[in-house]
Amino acid sequence: MKFDNDVFDYISGSQFSNGASIKIAKSNEIIYNRFQLIESLCANKNIIHLGCVDHLPLISKKIEKNTWLHARLCKVTKRCLGIDINIEGINYLKDKLGYNDVIFGDIAYENIGEIHNNFWNFLVMGEILEHVDNPCFFLQQIREKYKNNIEKLIITVPNAFSWQNFINVFYHRELINTDHRYWFSPYTLAKILFKAGIQVEEFYFCDSFDRDYRMKFIISHPSIIFQKFLFKMYPATRLTLLMVAKL
Repeated sequence: MKFDNDVFDYISGSQFSNGASIKIAKSNEIIYNRFQLIESLCANKNIIHLGCVDHLPLISKKIEKNTWLHARLCKVTKRCLGIDINIEGINYLKDKLGYNDVIFGDIAYENIGEIHNNFWNFLVMGEILEHVDNPCFFLQQIREKYKNNIEKLIITVPNAFSWQNFINVFYHRELINTDHRYWFSPYTLAKILFKAGIQVEEFYFCDSFDRDYRMKFIISHPSIIFQKFLFKMYPATRLTLLMVAKL
């Protein structure tokens, strides 16, 4: 999905409205899975995977379930350089799992030589921005340091319009990862990117998981029928927002 051209006037601030109505989806869109979509975008590309460690205590279980993103990216890309600020996690990936193309570093505050020495098609930032205190500054620093070495960003964040959020409202509850600072919509994420000097190209609403829509599975999990209908007809209710932007 792409924004209508006039939306960029609001994103840039050249136009203002206190009640702008912005088209963000249409019915019968493909039900994208977050992992599969990132894999398809990154296939045979040179990429950087920021936050490659994920949650260290969960890596083994995620590998078993094929939900550890770094392993999946390494299988489909030409090269996948992993970067993380978790030194213990980086050492674990190297020493225990045999991933040698991973480095410890803070991409926003350091000039990382391995990035500057190469050209990268994508920097993948999966489920990171919602943990950052100042996402605009964070993105701005990345652009200033690496705009000549990285072509595009792939960013995934929690979708503010997720069906789970609406359901929990009726129970007077908020379901939240307690380290998150933000929920994002397509417009608010695009606004942050613009303020950081980054150009939005397209965005997708994705399911966060590999769901089995085969009849055998649906019979034993009838709620899947509802979710499939909802995600197909109302894509903006999916759990994850993915945005592609030019650095």
